[in-house]
Amino acid sequence: MNKYVFTARRPVAALLFGIASAAFANTTDYGSKVDMKYDRSARENYALQPYQSACPVHIVLTEDARQNKETIGQSGSGALLADDVSRWVADGFIALKDYGYAVDETNSLEPPAAGITIRTSVTRAYTWHLSVKIFSMVALKAQFIDRNGVLQEKYYRAHGDKSNMWGADSEYVTTLNYGLNNLLPAVARDLQSLCKGQKVESYTYSGPEEVTKK
Repeated sequence: MNKYVFTARRPVAALLFGIASAAFANTTDYGSKVDMKYDRSARENYALQPYQSACPVHIVLTEDARQNKETIGQSGSGALLADDVSRWVADGFIALKDYGYAVDETNSLEPPAAGITIRTSVTRAYTWHLSVKIFSMVALKAQFIDRNGVLQEKYYRAHGDKSNMWGADSEYVTTLNYGLNNLLPAVARDLQSLCKGQKVESYTYSGPEEVTKK
């Protein structure tokens, strides 16, 4: 079984989602704006698995398809305003080069002459806190395009969590980076098959426990 696949046996994730939804419904006190900067070092597992691949990967700027495009959650000082989430996700996908892929950016949605073009749309990117912990959830749809056209569309979801050390707004962005960095290993693994023109599972969930498994 793919160690990244999420199944219904994880009731904790459903509980956390419910808590986050309830907290999000009360995000009316607008506070400071946070800097949505991708950080490749904000991760649970530093031992990345590189792949040997001659398949170039082309990244299209991410579409922001979130229902709430203004905030990423709420801290003690109010709602966390954020912008440029599209750039943040795209920068995360550019970090696939850490997994052994040759990565560049493109504005073209035409089938590439070689390799895979990845077009993503982010549907969820939010945080919430519970006691002394901050949690994050990242969900997106990825469209993989090869020289023959659209090869496959796939949905990814990942969460991250960290201790709330200082109560700083930047810690919420760090936790979102944990989530995005938990998602990338699943994409890197899928590219091994997609670069060969093979289909992969249509949905993958990644959490800290999946990333750190050996």
